Amino acid sequence: MRNLISILITVFTICLPCNAQDQKPVISILGMIHLHNPGADEVNMDMGNIHSDKRQAELKELIDLIAKFKPTKIAIESSLGETLWSQIYYTKYLNGVLEKEISEDDKWRMSSETVQIAYPLAKQMGHDKLYPIDAHTEFDTAPVIAYAKQNNQEIQLAEFKKLIGSMQNDMKSISKGSVLDIIKFANSNDFDKNYNQTFYLKHLVSFGKEGNYIGTDVVSKWYDRNLKIFTNLNRIVEPTDRVLVIYGAGHKDILVDLIKDRADWEYYAVNKLLHHKK
Repeated sequence: MRNLISILITVFTICLPCNAQDQKPVISILGMIHLHNPGADEVNMDMGNIHSDKRQAELKELIDLIAKFKPTKIAIESSLGETLWSQIYYTKYLNGVLEKEISEDDKWRMSSETVQIAYPLAKQMGHDKLYPIDAHTEFDTAPVIAYAKQNNQEIQLAEFKKLIGSMQNDMKSISKGSVLDIIKFANSNDFDKNYNQTFYLKHLVSFGKEGNYIGTDVVSKWYDRNLKIFTNLNRIVEPTDRVLVIYGAGHKDILVDLIKDRADWEYYAVNKLLHHKK
């Protein structure tokens, strides 16, 4: 009997590190149309008053669905190393004093997805902070457009402007739907294919001739930013984590590819939750 117990203890002890090594963190990305519409993107959506009773009820519906992922950490689109929104203001939110004590200069971000989605979700999950992982790079298409006009690329420019016009029309149309409808749209395969991939990998790379890569240079800066965001994400992920990344939908396609390429990570598609039927 003693020999049997010794064997079982030995086997159990050997297997413990094996299980730890096999543990994979689970990462999911919620692509966002910015709720506070800062006008920083190439195409922006006006969702109206996000603080209205109707929009607040819709936000709660979204948060209740996302909560089913049970994240252990929530990463946000805020500059790496900042503590104002990831800790200081979040603590004030937990204490119920954020609206009274927030700086006048910061009040415009009360409508952001950080405050409207990440804060209540993190509170529901019992988190004491959020994780800022953003990296900033210059993204300017104005020189690309100027080059196209000066170098006989009017056809490419017309197609590019047609795409942007189509995106703007779609944004205006979908903005009339519920918050859940809008977020489903931002996280759909059609959004990735028709907007993200087409915008960067078809149209922007078409600008430039011979040894000039003016369009490609802009795309490379976008990839550079997303690679740095991915690196910042990598720095906070631990084997037992379930990390929810709440980010602008324009980043999602690239970040998902990077996450899927990590053999030691598991990607969880947020659409499983967004389309969950009650």
